[in-house]
Amino acid sequence: MLAAVTLVACAADDSIDPSLASRSETATAELDSTNDAPEAVSTPTSTSTTVPAAPNTTSTSTSTSTTEAPGSTILLTDNLGGETIGDPYYPDVGNTGYDVRSYDLDLKVDIEGRDTLSGVATIDVVTTAALDRLSFDLVELEVKSVTIDGTEVPHTQTDDKLRLAPPTTLEPNAEITIAVTYAGTPISMPSQTRIGPIGWFDIGSTASVAIGEPTGARTWFPVNDHPSDKATYTVTIDVAEPLIGVSNGELVRSEAANGRRTTRWEMRQPMASYLATVSIGDYALISSDPSATTGVAVEDAVAQRLATIFEGDFEQTDEMIDIFSELFGPYPFDEYGVLIVDAEFGFALETQGRSLYSESLIDGDGSIERIVAHELAHQWFGNHVSPSTWQDIWLNEGFASYAEDLWLEFGRGRDVVQLQTRLLGRASDALSPAPRDPGPEGLFAPSVYRRGGITLHALRLEVGDAVFFDILQTWLLRFGGGVASTEDFISLSEERSGNNLRGFFDAWLSDGPLPALPS
Repeated sequence: MLAAVTLVACAADDSIDPSLASRSETATAELDSTNDAPEAVSTPTSTSTTVPAAPNTTSTSTSTSTTEAPGSTILLTDNLGGETIGDPYYPDVGNTGYDVRSYDLDLKVDIEGRDTLSGVATIDVVTTAALDRLSFDLVELEVKSVTIDGTEVPHTQTDDKLRLAPPTTLEPNAEITIAVTYAGTPISMPSQTRIGPIGWFDIGSTASVAIGEPTGARTWFPVNDHPSDKATYTVTIDVAEPLIGVSNGELVRSEAANGRRTTRWEMRQPMASYLATVSIGDYALISSDPSATTGVAVEDAVAQRLATIFEGDFEQTDEMIDIFSELFGPYPFDEYGVLIVDAEFGFALETQGRSLYSESLIDGDGSIERIVAHELAHQWFGNHVSPSTWQDIWLNEGFASYAEDLWLEFGRGRDVVQLQTRLLGRASDALSPAPRDPGPEGLFAPSVYRRGGITLHALRLEVGDAVFFDILQTWLLRFGGGVASTEDFISLSEERSGNNLRGFFDAWLSDGPLPALPS
């Protein structure tokens, strides 16, 4: 994630949308990797897009509903899946006892007036323990029914959990298909970070968008909402024309009938739930020829009024993919592109395979070059290899931040000494909190990006270029498609370099004064 501008969107009555207002208060304090001339991004002056006050940003309800299949009850036994994965920053999310293999989400969304969503989530899982009950993360939306392998089963809901009971005890390694029928008005909710609210954003009759990082996926579908349980995704979206629904991955179907359009999107590589997105809007779908070097196709979804200018900001994407593929290894997904939403939320987000951008970043003059490089680099670092816990966030943001400078060095021919000076200057202004443990409120603190980035440059100087890029490529080969931790990266760095680097990482990833760069 990269925040870059101050939110200026206002409602029709000139009041700031309360669901996004806190983003404007933090956007200027949030990391802006583009604040170094000549790559600086100026705050846009256009106010053509307004974000109306959204009534769906209420806190989650305190009621608990129960639905049971005839003659069945939810048994209280010892075979209960855990309702937390144990993340140190977000202990209320995640569920244990199973591994999700795939989500197939069939959604009907209407955004006239207050957004409403009805859907069926078909979830293929493999159990990892004997289970008489299991749970998913879900906020506010009401579950109508649940089936396991076609048999309706009892379920209950709390403020943030959906609990269900199979008809008989599930043994370990059982492969089952769970279908959840649900509906309601999706909400946005606090994130506990400086970024502000996350989840589903109702942007009036022009657009809606789901922003998941770190725990917002649970606002629009039942999910094991933690990056440690990655899965493939198929998302089908039914909306009223002329709007269109966009999600991650490849568009495999688009059909119109009776004034509505249905699109179907497939993300075939494992994806963390926070990287999943849905947006409804008036989009132009624009495809480019695959890169002659890597074969990666670029497919963009762009708000119609920006379709004639956005290419000026993304004209170097193909070259960036080529350079990063050479430095890090092959691009990890089937395609890449951007999703430019006709709303001002002031940042970009690395949603897998199709990075999400606020319209306020787009002016066609190429001034967001560093942001474009940052979000693209996340496809390797953060998306292909995701953090084991949210405490490991620097493995996302520090790596993507340093990739910005690698792009300038290898793609633009900037002198490495000049880049080193810039890195030191940025990092010296962002010393705390410690990138290794910034706390939930510091998840997107400048130090995570800047000190995290210069830690990687210091490692490069410590071990030399050949070993450094071998470490990055081995990291992606070994952990790609899964998750990894800071401890994993330290161990790998020691393995590939043959050096004891424990003290090195302890010093660079702490807070306080920066150590001297290795000579």
